[in-house]
Amino acid sequence: MLNVIAKAAQTVAVNQNVVFTNTRVKSRRCACASGWLNHDDGSGLFEVTNRGNLPMAVEVEFNANVSAAAAGATALTIELNGEAIGGTEMDYTVATAEVYQNVKASTLIAIPSGSSFTISVGNISATSVLVKDANIIIKKLA
Repeated sequence: MLNVIAKAAQTVAVNQNVVFTNTRVKSRRCACASGWLNHDDGSGLFEVTNRGNLPMAVEVEFNANVSAAAAGATALTIELNGEAIGGTEMDYTVATAEVYQNVKASTLIAIPSGSSFTISVGNISATSVLVKDANIIIKKLA
């Protein structure tokens, strides 16, 4: 299991990822050479690797406060290898600039035996999004 946060506000440009700066909790199998989950603080990418002979599943939970520098629509999504995962889009229409609203999404991801996927949270809006208090938890279920 891994829980990583980014407390400070950050501007996430169009088609870019939320960056996570501080690891709060990690199991001993995360971030080791033969571990199933790797992440470097200051990155928005999480590499999940199934080194076993059976498929495995992971649960991804994300929440953050979002806004924008101007009124308009914002949208984040959990992504797998750079592509949006259906059912994880988080929309917020900003009525007043820099007024934050909490968004959250969760999903299950199947990881076939011997494969590796990259998980991220991306901005799919037409404009930059302000993100603060970002929190992601990735748990190995089976």
